[in-house]
Amino acid sequence: MSYQAVIRNSSDALVTNQSAGIRIIILQFRTQGTVIYVERQSPITNINGLVSLDIGTVTVVAGTFAGIDWAAGPYLIKTETDPTRSKA
Repeated sequence: MSYQAVIRNSSDALVTNQSAGIRIIILQFRTQGTVIYVERQSPITNINGLVSLDIGTVTVVAGTFAGIDWAAGPYLIKTETDPTRSKA
C-alpha cells in the first residue's frame, strides 16, 4: 500500500534531505481500536520534506500485513513520526 507524507519539525519547518523515523499502525474499527499491524520505516525526505512509503514491505513490529482481513474493517492508519530519529 502506498503512502506519502510531508515531514515537519516541532517549529513547523520542513525536514528536508534527512532520515525520519516513522511507525505505521493499522487499527480496526476506531482510533483507539484493536491494533492489527505495526511496522517501522526510516525513509529519507526529499527537498520538499516528502516521503513515500510502501506499507507492508519493511520491518514488522507486530502482526502480518498479508494476514489483514480487509473485509472485516473498517481500518484506520495511524502514523507516528519522529523527524529527529531514524527509527520511530
